[in-house]
Amino acid sequence: MKKLMTLLLIVGLMGMLTVSYGQTSYSTSRASGTIMISGTGSYQTDLSQDLRSSYWNINTDLALFLFPQFAAGLDLGYGKHMQEMNDEEDPDVEETVVMSLGPRVYFFMGGKNSELTPFIKGGANYLINKTLYNDEEDERDESELGLVASAGLLLNLAKNVGLTVEAEYNFEKGTDVNDIDTKQLLVKFGIRSFLGE
Repeated sequence: MKKLMTLLLIVGLMGMLTVSYGQTSYSTSRASGTIMISGTGSYQTDLSQDLRSSYWNINTDLALFLFPQFAAGLDLGYGKHMQEMNDEEDPDVEETVVMSLGPRVYFFMGGKNSELTPFIKGGANYLINKTLYNDEEDERDESELGLVASAGLLLNLAKNVGLTVEAEYNFEKGTDVNDIDTKQLLVKFGIRSFLGE
C-alpha cells in the first residue's frame, strides 16, 4: 500500500511538472484580500468483493488571504463508507458517515511568475462519525480533536485557477478512554480558484 501511495504521488508530481513547461509566465502571487475556493474528492471500491463496499468523500474550503501568500479559512468535509452484507438479493447495509469542520491556514511559496507553486497547510477538525444499519442510526461518535497537516503543489492552469496534489497527515483523537486514536496519510487531488488580485 505504501508503494502504491508513493507511486501515485510521484506520477502526479511528474505530470504537473511536464504540463507546467508548456505554459507562459503570468502573475500568480496572491495579494491580501484574495478569496480562495477549493475542493477535493475521492472514491474507492473493493473489487475483490464484487463492488459490495465503497467509500467516497468530498472536501471544500473557503479562505481569505490576510497577507500576501498567507490565507486562513474553514474546511468542510463529508464522507460515506457503505458495506453490503449477507444475502446478495436482499442485503443488510451498513453505512458510516464522517463529517468534519475546522479552521485552516495556508502558506503559498511560489514567486510572482511561478506556474508550479508549493504550499503547506495546517489546521484542526471537529469530527462526527455516525453509523447507520439498514437506514437506521445505530451509533454516533464525536471526536474532540482532529489535527491536519499537509504539503502539496499547485499547478496554475490560468491566472486564477489551478490543480493541486497534496500529501495530508491526519490525527484523530476519540472522546472516550477506550477509543483508538487514528493516524492517516492521504494523497489528495483537487482544484482551486482565486477571486481577486
